[in-house]
Order: sequence, then structure tokens, then C-alpha cells
Amino acid sequence: MAVANNFAPGKTGVEYTPNTYAELGEMIGKIAYQLIRQIETKNPLAVFDKMPVDNGDTIEQAVIKLVEASAYDRTGANALKRATNPKLAVRYFNNWERRKYKQTVDINELRKALIPGTDTATVASNLVSVLAQSRIDDKFQNLKALLKWGTTNGSLDSTHTVLKNVGDINAGADGALDYKAILKKIKDTVKGMQFTNDTFNTGGLRRRTKAEDIYIVAPYNLITAIDVDELAGVFNLSKAEIAGRIIEIDSTDTYVYVVDQNAILDFTRLYEMMDEKNADGAFWNYYLHVEDLFAISPLFDACYFNYAKTAA
Repeated sequence: MAVANNFAPGKTGVEYTPNTYAELGEMIGKIAYQLIRQIETKNPLAVFDKMPVDNGDTIEQAVIKLVEASAYDRTGANALKRATNPKLAVRYFNNWERRKYKQTVDINELRKALIPGTDTATVASNLVSVLAQSRIDDKFQNLKALLKWGTTNGSLDSTHTVLKNVGDINAGADGALDYKAILKKIKDTVKGMQFTNDTFNTGGLRRRTKAEDIYIVAPYNLITAIDVDELAGVFNLSKAEIAGRIIEIDSTDTYVYVVDQNAILDFTRLYEMMDEKNADGAFWNYYLHVEDLFAISPLFDACYFNYAKTAA
């Protein structure tokens, strides 16, 4: 008869009860091996990071507008008059957000929980470096939330979205996705953004976007289901190169974002690690202070569509 498996779930420190050995005077079992690992995070949307800000409190963004032609006047009667047409489209952003991350490291307490062979200094160092890892993940979560916010009324004004909707795609009656229609929508949007028009931004600007500035942001489970090779032709890139233009995110939303990288603003004006020793309590407190600005500019092409809209 086969021996039954002895599988069992892991237990928390509160749930765990050590084994005892009667023949050894109820001596408790010891930790045989200790594995302590640090979580490493990633920000797939880091491509939108802009340069650090040292001075000032406002981001000023301006785009020189195209000039409309006027009728030719062979008399030159108005030649010396000032052209008073607005020359720039300007937006200001100062919605900074300050936050801090705190970690306490008590070496004496830490040593009580570590077995011989586990390096205390390494564990302590990882406890501090996880502050930076936490900040990386927070930036990713904030940028995902920013894109989603850009699809809601109020992100441009009370009744409009700052991201331009280029037309949603209905899911089938059974929720099946129309991958052919999704791929065509992406291709049409990417191609259209490379022509001069005001179709893909909410600032009303006639402009074009260079192919190298266009990024496609979409849930990873959608990207794995479509033929990326077909997108490569739109950018005139190889399959390997197109991978750098497609950003996969983990999201339960059914949105595809096609944006000019200049439309997504991600600025940092404070990133400072500080520490202080509590001599009375014999522990160290470590702080990571950051201040960020996240915004979407209507002056550059940035759009979205829902690829699984429920039909009315």
C-alpha cells in the first residue's frame, strides 16, 4: 500500500507550535533552515518618468500652435499689423503629493529571531532597502490609477475626459473578445496619431506624434492574446523592437491606452532617505521622503478605448 503524502499548509508565527521530543525531556525542535528574502518590485510605466525637479512648484507646459493661412493681399495693406493670434497652448500643473515610508530596525530584536549563519547586517540592510522597493511599486500603482482617472469625466473638465476616447469595442454576448477589431483599433490609432490632426488629443490642437514617442499600454492578458507581429508593421519595427513600445500592466480594467509619452507627466521633486537613532529604545528609524506630481496633459495625443464594452 502506498504511503500517504504528508502535505500541509504553512503556518504563521501565531499558529506555529514547535515539535517536542518526549525521549529528550520534551526538548523542542529547532529551526533547521532560515530563508529570508526581500521583495523586488518593478514599474513597467517608468518610461513616463520625467527629469527631477529642484526648484519651483509648478510644471509649465507649452506647445507652439500651427498658424492658419490667410488670403493673400497683393496691396500689402496689412503687412505691418501685428499678428495677434494665440501662438502658444499652455497648461500648468502643481498638484504635488508628499508622502513618506518608514521602517524601524531593532538589531537586538532581530538577533533573537535569526539563527546562526543568517547575516544580521544583510537582513537589516534589506529591511531598509525595501523602502525604495515600496516606492517603486507605489509609482506604478499611481500611474495605473492616473490612466484610469484620465478616462473619467472631470479629468479635463466637469463633463469631459482628458484622454480621448477613440471608440469602444463591444464584447460578444458570451463575453468573447473581438481580437481582430481590437488589433485594427490599435493599428488605426497608432497610424492616425502620426498624421497632423486634432483627433487624438483633447486640447483641440492640430499636431502629429512621432512614432518613437507612441506607447501602447494594455493588460498583459490582452497582449498575450493578440498578434504583436501585426503591430510591428505599423511602427515599421521588428518584433523585438515593438516590444519596447508595448507596456503590459496587471489590470482588471478592459482599457487600451495609446499615448504620446509627453502627455503623461511623472515628476519627482523630493527623494531623500533619512535616519534617526532612538538611543533610549536602542533602535533606528529609517524614512524615505518623496514628493511626486502625476498628471495628463491635453496638449499631446493621448487616447483610450474599452475593448470589452458591454453592449447596451
